[in-house]
Amino acid sequence: MTETFQEQFAKGYKARREDRLADSRAIFLKAVRSAAEEGDRPSLAEALCGLGQAEHGIGNLEAARHHYASAAVLYRQIGPPAKLAYALRHEADILREACLPAEAEPLYVEAEGIYRQQGEEAELDLANTLRGLALVYESSGKLDASRSLFEQARELYAKCKVQAGVTECDEK
Repeated sequence: MTETFQEQFAKGYKARREDRLADSRAIFLKAVRSAAEEGDRPSLAEALCGLGQAEHGIGNLEAARHHYASAAVLYRQIGPPAKLAYALRHEADILREACLPAEAEPLYVEAEGIYRQQGEEAELDLANTLRGLALVYESSGKLDASRSLFEQARELYAKCKVQAGVTECDEK
């Protein structure tokens, strides 16, 4: 019996949580190929995000960025907006880590807008996005804008009971 995409994704995410990044990468790569062959665009987009996570964990930032960008293209076409925002935020995180703040900023801003429209269900995602954008502004010398975003992120982290986020924002 052939595994469903959901079963493959569960195995891939489990391998990632267990720090078996090469296994996770292999599982998601197989899922990407299968979804592409079947023309299953929602599964392809999800598999690309999973592959992006694995590549990011391995340290292959360029491949990870490419996979998230490809997923974002698909999510722009098929939705839902929350998954588009997820792909955009993770691509922005990678660009920020690669010291490309000017490229990361518009992706964070777009993800922020989507998450704000999602309301309470996306508060933690919004906090993470605001944190990333604050770091971009901090590295670009936009300290007032950075401080404001850290304050907003701190409130959301506190509401979501994410102490590590609260602590980081307090330090900033």
